[in-house]
Amino acid sequence: MRGYLSAMRTEERLGTLAILASALGYGFLGILIKLALAAGARPLAVVAWRFVLGAAVVWLLLALRGRPAPSRGALPPLAGLGVLYAFNALCFTFALQWVPASTASLVFYMYPVVVVLLAALFLGERLTPRRGSGVALATVGCLLTAGVGVLGGDPLGIALVLLSMSSLSIYIVLGRPLLQRLPGHGSAAVILTGTAVAAVAAAVVGDGLALGGGTRAWTLIALLSVVGTALPITLFVMGLKRVDAGKAATFSTIEPIVTVAAASLLLGERIAPLQYLGGALILGGVLWLRLERPLPESESPAPFEAP
Repeated sequence: MRGYLSAMRTEERLGTLAILASALGYGFLGILIKLALAAGARPLAVVAWRFVLGAAVVWLLLALRGRPAPSRGALPPLAGLGVLYAFNALCFTFALQWVPASTASLVFYMYPVVVVLLAALFLGERLTPRRGSGVALATVGCLLTAGVGVLGGDPLGIALVLLSMSSLSIYIVLGRPLLQRLPGHGSAAVILTGTAVAAVAAAVVGDGLALGGGTRAWTLIALLSVVGTALPITLFVMGLKRVDAGKAATFSTIEPIVTVAAASLLLGERIAPLQYLGGALILGGVLWLRLERPLPESESPAPFEAP
């Protein structure tokens, strides 16, 4: 029994590290999109090329490492997750045209609360006092880190961020039971492919696939497809195999810390004292949640598989 718990803790630690590494990549997402749009890139084309290139990178890594692909029966639900993720990405990208990145973060990073509640309702995950307090602490930290109130943004932009946040929450809760029994890397490749197909279709129906913005925009899209797409999506899928949905969402709340630091370095935005406090609260919530005891054998997820 002791050996089993030790192995389970090791695998859960690997899952946690994968989620945190994913959050690090996602922390640059809003910054890179803002820079690409500022360079003259078109929003629909940004999303389409981001996922086309990101899917290509994930499939290349899958082939180089010889990881298995999911069975044919798993392809439709995984592709469906990809379409849902495309909707999330489109809403968030368009929102950044009307609201500041900090306001978007304020609304978007409320999603851990939604995930924990949905997971408790539909997945039977325990809503323990530690989990509730960890989510609350991290959420307060997100509010402070973002540094801008909801009323400071355009209503249309706020509505789009809310749609993005809601679709991501559903994506995590729907994906958790499915990804437990499937190869993680292969699943990420299929999900990204579904996302790319949906994003390309939206761009073709909209204003086309011409990116705009010249060499600078293409350079930013290349970075976005790897740093903000292929690697974090793959790592998140791997982590979600080993960490339950509520914890995965809460661990991801370190993303605003990365975003604030990147905005300071790349966009010259000033970091306010309250944002430092918010970052400390986020880390405190993550660490508090991390100290929760492992699930019993009857509730434990499938073994972790490295990407």
